[in-house]
Order: sequence, then structure tokens, then C-alpha cells
Amino acid sequence: MSASPDRRTAPSDPAHGSQSGLETMTRELMHASRYHAWMFSQIEGFVGSRVLEVGAGSGNLTQFLASKAEVTALDESRTALDVAVARLGACGLDTVVADITDPGATAELMSRRFDTIVSSNVIEHIQHDQLALANMHHILRSTRGHVLLIVPAHQRLFGSLDFAAGHFRRYSRAALTAQLRTAGFQVHKARYVNVLGAIAWYINGSILRTDDLNARSVNLQANLFDRIAVPVLRRLEAVVDPPFGQSLVVVGQAR
Repeated sequence: MSASPDRRTAPSDPAHGSQSGLETMTRELMHASRYHAWMFSQIEGFVGSRVLEVGAGSGNLTQFLASKAEVTALDESRTALDVAVARLGACGLDTVVADITDPGATAELMSRRFDTIVSSNVIEHIQHDQLALANMHHILRSTRGHVLLIVPAHQRLFGSLDFAAGHFRRYSRAALTAQLRTAGFQVHKARYVNVLGAIAWYINGSILRTDDLNARSVNLQANLFDRIAVPVLRRLEAVVDPPFGQSLVVVGQAR
């Protein structure tokens, strides 16, 4: 076995995806308000009134969801959820420390009659992602609710930054829509977003082989991207459907 793994191949070690919460994120992204507002705009029209956010982390999307709905934030990391609660302040965020692949947690959440599940950059960290999707369907089945997913796109982009973040994989539109249908969802939307981010991710992860999510260069890029690139990309990609992107946005409805 080579001492240097193929950076375009998902890790085979089950422990590789064990990072959770704040460990999986470039610090500067917490302050990338334009970027998070853009990602929220991709799913906003499908958000209902009772939302379960799976893998809420430090609240990057939670802050937008809480302005529209009653939100329960689920994460494996109590530390990350405490940050989210502090960020939202008086909103009174309900939090659950749990694993979406845990059948006990799923059974308890089914009784709450959520009409929406939101999960942004989470299921790529889960080894058994099909089980996670099936459990999301169980939770939403009684309300025929929507699942709103944002995931890293294109396995060809899998590189050193994915390893550093604890990703098991990246997703194609065809593969993820097939997984959602297998789990029992009807797919209403599947769209790539953020062309420039895909190029930057490839350069950092596959050419430069950067393996520190909080390298000075990575944080600087995130800051500049949010301030300069996002406003332009958001306008352009609202008009032109990009053929590829750093992320894939998929919306499904429980049947």
C-alpha cells in the first residue's frame, strides 16, 4: 500500500470521518455571512414551519432558518451547538446532541412531526450515508416533508482538504438523487453551485495538497471569496445554471 493515498479516492478507514463540529470547518467560514446567505437562498423556498437541522454545527445556516421557522438543531458536538446557541441569542434554539444514524434518536424525532430537514455539508462525514437518508425519510414520512441537502460536489475534486475535513466522499448529481429515491424521496431540485469555489478547492486540495483547513492562505481565501466573489457569483449563477460547482444542492420530498 502506498504511504501517500490517492487524493481522489475516498478514505477506507472508518475512523477517518470521525471529526465533528468545529474540527471540520475553516474558522473564517463562520464569518462568511454573504456565502451562507447565498447557500440559504438555494433552499429558502422549501423551508417549512418545523425544521430539524441535521449537523447544525456552529449555526451557519441556523441563523437564517430561525428567522423563518421553529428550529431544532441536531449535532454530535455539544461544543458546536453551544456556539450556535450563543450566536442566535434570544431566539431560544432547541438543541439535540445525537447521531442521525442512531435508530433510538430517529424514533424519538419521528414523534415531533417535522416538515423540513436541512443538512448542509454533513452527510459526506457519515460513513453510512444511505442509512442517514433513510432515517431522514422516516422522520419526514408522516408529514410528507422536504429534505434540503447541501453537499460537496464531484469526486474528482476529492483532495487533501477533504481528508483534513473528514469527508468520506463527494457527490455527483446522479448518485445523490439515486440515493434519495432509494430512501423514499421524490427529487424536486438538484443543482450545482459555486463554480469558482470548485476551481479553488481543486487547486488547494489536489495541486497544492494543502492539508490544514486553517492554514493562513485558506482563511485568507475564504475571507476574500466571501467579500468579493460571492456577490458576483450569486448574480451570475442565478441566471446561468452552472455545469459544475463546489457544492450540490438537492431537494427531495418524502413519499
